Amino acid sequence: MALYYITSNKYSLQERMLKNGKRVFDVHFRIVTIDGQEKQKRLCGFESKSLAKAGYMRFVAENCEMTTRSVKKKKDPEKEILIVGDLIRQYLSTLGNQNKQSGIYDKNNIYRLYVLSKYDKTPITALTKEELYQWQDWLWSQKNLRTNAYFSQGYLLKIRGRLNVFLSWVEQRYNIRNNLVDVIKPKKRVIKKEMSFWTKEQFQQFISVVDNPTFHALFTFMFYTGRRKGELFALYKTDVKADKITYSKSVNRRHFGQGAWEITTTKADKTCTLPVCNAVRQEIKNYKPPKEGKFYFGGKEPLAPTTVERYFKRYTQKANLPEIRIHDLRHSFASMVIHEGGNLLTVATLLSDTVEMVTKTYAHLYLSDLTDILAKI
Repeated sequence: MALYYITSNKYSLQERMLKNGKRVFDVHFRIVTIDGQEKQKRLCGFESKSLAKAGYMRFVAENCEMTTRSVKKKKDPEKEILIVGDLIRQYLSTLGNQNKQSGIYDKNNIYRLYVLSKYDKTPITALTKEELYQWQDWLWSQKNLRTNAYFSQGYLLKIRGRLNVFLSWVEQRYNIRNNLVDVIKPKKRVIKKEMSFWTKEQFQQFISVVDNPTFHALFTFMFYTGRRKGELFALYKTDVKADKITYSKSVNRRHFGQGAWEITTTKADKTCTLPVCNAVRQEIKNYKPPKEGKFYFGGKEPLAPTTVERYFKRYTQKANLPEIRIHDLRHSFASMVIHEGGNLLTVATLLSDTVEMVTKTYAHLYLSDLTDILAKI
């Protein structure tokens, strides 16, 4: 699915030196956006000229379509028929400075699966109120191919919200009305699941059966810091001190670039250095990171999430504990802090979340403490 057009296969290579003295090559070439504007594109950081050329060829194959047409001015919606697929690709191309690549990657997948699969070549004006009602009925009938279960209400509303944002963008830019605002959302009774987490005693039971030093340290970090797994996978050896850890980056595997992963900023786009509890201090003291490579847990490259998930499930079963997700270790930490008397700001700081998000996610845990507090009065 093309995001850009190219009128020529010409490109240039530029050599530059990084701060660490390493020589890399960048590729420069011209692309044409969906709305007909010509721009320069740059692919950065290749270790050799051959890799740079291969990176260019891969980018063009995956994202570009060759065209011989001349660059046109921005389309006039009154004179041309605007097509849904072209508009979505144009919309995605405008998000580079607004969203992280992982966010654009997710949006691209949603549009590809649930909008372009039906309306790629459809005029935008054909998305009438009646048509969008039919689309919504179709969407709510879809099932997860892996589990054969209907999608959750939350996921369906997320898809619907993505289409609504796109149609609002079209309305603002081309003055074509967003008819989805007139389509009533389906009501579906949703049974809220209780938040899953382990107590400190359950985690001690779990960690006692973990015989792999790397996973012993990783799971201890997860439970006693509450950090997202991508932030822990991205830790360099230099980030971890005897009594504190610096979180400044994350591993992203949802991107359009080369390789299986890339290092990006944290979800909150913040860098913070936080103290650690005694359990983590002891783990830092005992754990010996790989000699080769810069990553604290993986060495030459970050640990693979599928591998970590597999070991987590294996040790959970071995410890005869109820299964939870790895992300639930974050909830476990937050719950532990709350029950130890931590306030909203403390929890938000330790998790690098906003107070509003902590309130939304963990308010019920604070309410569960009301009985204990009133009993002490």
